Amino acid sequence: MNLLFAEDDALLAQLFQLQAETFGYQVFCAQNGDVAVQQALSYQYDLILMDIQMPVLDGIEAVRMLRTLGYDRPVIAMSAEDVTEPGFSLVLKKPLQWPDVQQQLAQFKAIPAVKLELPAELRNAYQAHAQQLFHQLDMLAEQQNWIDFMTIVHQLKGSAASFDLAIVSELAHQLQSEWQSIPAEQKKQRANYFLEQCKACKLK
Repeated sequence: MNLLFAEDDALLAQLFQLQAETFGYQVFCAQNGDVAVQQALSYQYDLILMDIQMPVLDGIEAVRMLRTLGYDRPVIAMSAEDVTEPGFSLVLKKPLQWPDVQQQLAQFKAIPAVKLELPAELRNAYQAHAQQLFHQLDMLAEQQNWIDFMTIVHQLKGSAASFDLAIVSELAHQLQSEWQSIPAEQKKQRANYFLEQCKACKLK
């Protein structure tokens, strides 16, 4: 079975590709919705997994474009938020966990349920990536650039748990849930507290 995995987080895409190929899937990756549409129309993939928040063209617009052009193969949404777009065949909640992905993909092809260990090299790569994101968040909090700050928080919410940092994912979810209700003068203090908690988390 040939899968197209549309995701702008390169490490998350690499992890999914490793997991899926273990079970015999052939995985092709697209870094944004525009590339995903072009690839989907030029090659007959059996199934597309589409992240919702991507640069250039997001997942919602990408699936709308594909359906308008007559694309009738399964397209699965991937998002930490609720997705109601009718163009998707089903929705996978982020952060992705392979047992859940297995269960959902079983609707399209039966695959064995085997627990996979997270490779050390991917684990270490994500830890380094997370440290870079924390550094960016430090600078954005100092500048009080809350738009870019919360964009990175959303990214952590959707990817951290897949790399054994479930606590960071949950902290990001909590911050995102309460952010709009935090008074402007308290946002910096709350952002710094979030960063302190994240930096204290360690990979298994």
